[in-house]
Amino acid sequence: MEEKLLKSKFICLETYKKSGEAVRTPVWFTVEEGKVYFHTPIKSGKVKRLRRNPYLRLAPCTRTGKVIGEWLKGKAVELDERESNRIIKLVNSRLGLLDKIISLFVCRIYGKRVAFAIELIN
Repeated sequence: MEEKLLKSKFICLETYKKSGEAVRTPVWFTVEEGKVYFHTPIKSGKVKRLRRNPYLRLAPCTRTGKVIGEWLKGKAVELDERESNRIIKLVNSRLGLLDKIISLFVCRIYGKRVAFAIELIN
């Protein structure tokens, strides 16, 4: 796994619409046992796109989504509620105070969250 990815606070996820058009979004994440994990509101476009097509690309990025490292290919797997709750806590434990406030605000606006595991593909 790329060292820049491990040191980054954000990854840029590139998911795909039904038309094949790529959509890039910066997200908070964590790494555990060689897999990358992130969470997002269950009603987000990312969830809809990943349920239709779990293949994606990811790269380390800035808060605004500027890619600062190499792209990696992966396949996302949606986690069940129990595992999602564990991953949400794990990801949030990496956040600073400002990011925790932002995460809380996003959660209040968009509601329930779901987590995904990304298995990297060579």
